[in-house]
Amino acid sequence: MFVTLKQIEQARANLRGIIIPTPLLDSRTFSSLSGNEIYLKTENLQKTGSFKIRGAYNKMASLTEAEQARGVVAFSAGNHGAGTAYAAKALGISATVVMPENPVLSKKNAILHYGAKTIEHGTTSIDVHKKALQIQEDEGRVMIHPYDDEFIIAGQGTIGLEIFEDLPDIDAIVIPVSGGGLISGIAAALKELKPTVKVIGVNTEGATAMYTSLQHNCPVEIEKVNTIADGLMCKKPGELTFAHTQRYVDDLVLVSEKEIADCVSVLAERAKLVVEPSGAAALAAIINGHIHLRNKKVAVMVSGGNISFELYQKLIREYNERNYKTSEGVK
Repeated sequence: MFVTLKQIEQARANLRGIIIPTPLLDSRTFSSLSGNEIYLKTENLQKTGSFKIRGAYNKMASLTEAEQARGVVAFSAGNHGAGTAYAAKALGISATVVMPENPVLSKKNAILHYGAKTIEHGTTSIDVHKKALQIQEDEGRVMIHPYDDEFIIAGQGTIGLEIFEDLPDIDAIVIPVSGGGLISGIAAALKELKPTVKVIGVNTEGATAMYTSLQHNCPVEIEKVNTIADGLMCKKPGELTFAHTQRYVDDLVLVSEKEIADCVSVLAERAKLVVEPSGAAALAAIINGHIHLRNKKVAVMVSGGNISFELYQKLIREYNERNYKTSEGVK
């Protein structure tokens, strides 16, 4: 039931010429703040603005001609939807994406731009999943699950191959966690290539599905999700991703909403990177002392950069007001 290195290598072959092998950037600032050598894996620079294109394309490339002719359906807050829509357009497949009500407009517009149809339904990951299942049954479309699928996991695992090639003496990696597809794929790749690598996941305090599930030793649905990180809003991890997390992940920590929000601004200020809250969660955890590593070479996933201008301006303004103003004015 576990995704193999061979499957991940096949995914890489499928993705050749489709995705960008994103840069792994070293950072003196974040190294100093964390007491480690920090390397940012910048999937915010990936096509569609996040890592999701990797899994979505790999899954759709695996479909038979008959399955592709039926079209696909996905459910997503935005990034998986954009990855699905982009992949569907590249492969000539009809795609429908179910999003929560009142989605981030920039993410919805990206999905529409790539040629997919969007349907808004419900407010949680459970709601949109149920609607997608209904469409799958009514229209005969193939489900492109955002995380609980071996082809999706293998596609995300190609990131692990790239990181190992760029940093073969890596000691640890820190990865944001929602449903668990990203950490499952990267961990499966890196643990096979270098078993001593520490794999550390990060949940936000407002969305603790995987953290809670690990405590209960099985996938559980949490009662509520309330987080600024719309890409980390999963209410229940998948069976497959939970099993991978149990097997390969060494630790999973929590980071606060404020720490994530501030890290978006810090990444803009210090690294000149536009990053959404979900993409800032991993770095926020290590620079705020939630991960107890010292003098290690640590890769940190910057998983996406799809943030609305309104939220981006708000976070930067609030950060500046807290950190750069005194009673006498600006520092």
